Amino acid sequence: MTELKDDPIYRLLEKHYPNLLLDYAVFSADLPYQGEVSHKEAAMAAILAFSHRHRVGNRYDPGPFTLEPDKMQAERYPAELLFDIPDGSSPVKPGTIRYWYAYAEQPYPTGYTAEDFRRINTVLFPEPFRNDLEVFRWNDDFSSYFDDGKYWWGTYFWTIYDKHLQRFVIIGASLID
Repeated sequence: MTELKDDPIYRLLEKHYPNLLLDYAVFSADLPYQGEVSHKEAAMAAILAFSHRHRVGNRYDPGPFTLEPDKMQAERYPAELLFDIPDGSSPVKPGTIRYWYAYAEQPYPTGYTAEDFRRINTVLFPEPFRNDLEVFRWNDDFSSYFDDGKYWWGTYFWTIYDKHLQRFVIIGASLID
């Protein structure tokens, strides 16, 4: 996996969303796509990339994160839920973890709106390709990256493959107070 450090999302997040506490990573696959195996590689690459960032979530200089590949478990996640903004009219099913919740219900007010959410995701996932995204949601037992969120706010981790752009987007969150 090769991190696409020049991807426009990084500039957008840095310039317009400096208080957003989700962690994003964008990678191209160095090998042919192999479904869940490739997603696992992308997840591990993201954890390693997060280990070298100055800020991860709401922590500065978090240091290296542990990684235990044997403990990794994934389940398919409906791509349409990634972009769904619940209107409150129907209850969320127990066990359904939504990216919108991780974005909008951060423990500290960001002032970011649903329109900001859409803007970020339009850069990450061009609309013509959204129906073909393959998404996995991961457990939170394979890395110390998740320790803060287990203690306080919650943990989230998705790997998303876009076959048209031939890249992975990883979205994670784990916050401490």
